[in-house]
This record gives sequence, C-alpha cells and structure tokens, in this order.
Amino acid sequence: MAFTSARSIVNMKDNIQFEPENARINKYTLADELPAQLSELNLRPRSMTQASYTIRRVTPKDKDLVLKFLRRFFFRDEPMNLAVNLLETAESRCMDLEDYAAATLDDEVSVAAVDENGDYVGLIINGIVRREEVDYTDKSEECPDPKFRRILKVLGHLDREARIWDKLHPSCHTVLEIRIASTHSAWRGRGLMRVLCEETERLARSIDAGALRMDTTSAFSAAAAERLKNCEGILNDLTSYQNRIPT
Repeated sequence: MAFTSARSIVNMKDNIQFEPENARINKYTLADELPAQLSELNLRPRSMTQASYTIRRVTPKDKDLVLKFLRRFFFRDEPMNLAVNLLETAESRCMDLEDYAAATLDDEVSVAAVDENGDYVGLIINGIVRREEVDYTDKSEECPDPKFRRILKVLGHLDREARIWDKLHPSCHTVLEIRIASTHSAWRGRGLMRVLCEETERLARSIDAGALRMDTTSAFSAAAAERLKNCEGILNDLTSYQNRIPT
C-alpha cells in the first residue's frame, strides 16, 4: 500500500489546474437527490440477497460427492492430518482416511447443505453408536497406512479415556456422533454449521438417541462446538493431543 505525505498533497494542489467553478459537480449532489427521486417513484433501493441453500440427508449413493468435497475442504486442513503430514502433496490421497470418513454413510444420518446449483457447501458426517456394540480394543494396528495408523491410535486412546457410556444414564443406549464437519471456504461465517448441527439434533431425536457426541481437533472447532448450545452431548477436546501423536 502506498502512502502520500501531507506535504506531498500540498505540493500537488499547487501544481493542479482546476476547471472553472461552474463546471464542477458539488460533492454528494446526485446522492442527495436520489432518495427524493426514488420517493416520487415509490421505489426503494434494491438490497443484496444472500445465496440460498437447502438441507438434505446424505445417502450411501452420495459417497463420491462427499469424498470430493472433503478432499477439497477438510482432509488437507484437518489438524491431525497436518500433524502427521498425512497428505504430502496436492495430489496425495489416503484411501484409509477416505474409507474411515465414509464408513457411517450407511447409517443415513449425515446431512449436507446444497446450493442452488446442487453443489455441497456444508457437510456433517454422523454415525450411530450403540451401547451393546462398544468395543474399546485398539484396532489401529490393522491399518496399513503408518501415518493414518498414528491418528487412529490417538482416537482409540481418547475413546477409552473418555468412556462416555460410564457418564451417560443407563437408559441411554444410542449416541449420535458428529464425526466430521466441514464448510465450503466461501460459505464460512454464515451460521451454516449451526443449521447443520440443529438438523443433526433433530435426527438424533428421531432415532431416540440419548446424547450427541462431538470430538474436536482444534481450538477453533472446540469453540464452535461450545457455541452450539442446543447440542447437549459429550465434548472431547483433542486440542492438547494434536501435537503429541504417538510414533
């Protein structure tokens, strides 16, 4: 950005030749007249409208679209992926990561925000967890990708440490997990994630889930989760672990 000193401005004024006074347009003349002219015509200034979107359920048939969106707006920026340098180049893909991300689409409790062109602008992948199916054994060693294996090891460790089922009422047999939440970069800051979380809560009630759970992997996502007052689940903050992934 260039800056001009006051002395330079004075010197410039001394060297500029202005047109005669009657040839100049007074400042604000047209703007001052416009409201009166619009009033006479019974018109109001046109306001800018926000782009619209719709919320819809995600099905297993949407897997390719889901992964395409996550490759662009989630996988490369996710803190734990960055911590282990999971995707080394712009073309890198981790099939174990993609399989993990799409694993619960069959539950049909994930939701997406779709714009007027039918493109995803926001996405939450949810999964159903039932008390009788809980298994705390470490399955990370089954993962062939060594980098993603480290992430799974951390997630498994935190799941065992949290032991959310010990903290929930015995009558709660189903939990809806918010596993992945991502927004198109051009749509951030518009409250889209709140709308998607509210739809997730509605889905949780429809399947008689007793709680919502969201694990956060950054200070930003943790703060966003805290603002979701309607989502009364168990929040496990992974922020302090993201730079201490086991080798």
